[in-house]
Amino acid sequence: MSLSKLENIAGLFLVANLLLLNQKCGLANTDVGVLLASSQEDKTIEGISGGATDSHGCGFIANSPSYKMNLAKRIDYMRLTVEVSGGQPTLLVVGPNSDDSFCILGDGVSGLKPEISGVWEAGNYQIYVGDRTTEQHKFVLNISTNN
Repeated sequence: MSLSKLENIAGLFLVANLLLLNQKCGLANTDVGVLLASSQEDKTIEGISGGATDSHGCGFIANSPSYKMNLAKRIDYMRLTVEVSGGQPTLLVVGPNSDDSFCILGDGVSGLKPEISGVWEAGNYQIYVGDRTTEQHKFVLNISTNN
């Protein structure tokens, strides 16, 4: 098994634990909608990053997802990119299975724009836009199915 796959699996376990933590804390962010795979349209979602819940590895997040997706079928390519007006953004994606979670940290290489792309299986996804500190900033989440 490649190092990349092992890192992805480890990230999935982290996000599953973070989701359970978020459900227990009762903090909320705006739940802005549901994306169905059949629409295959690019989406732009705006909101406020961060929150009071320490995700223990993916920054501070809100109790409720910044965005929810219900993919009716597998999508062979989709990219999520976060742009934030300040701070140290994080992107936490919790997938349909307990081991389907990813934590992406903004860094100097990405221009502090956390991004994840690849194949997305059918199911429900919860997306949290967080921050490494307790600060909150306006964010734009871009979801694209174009390579």
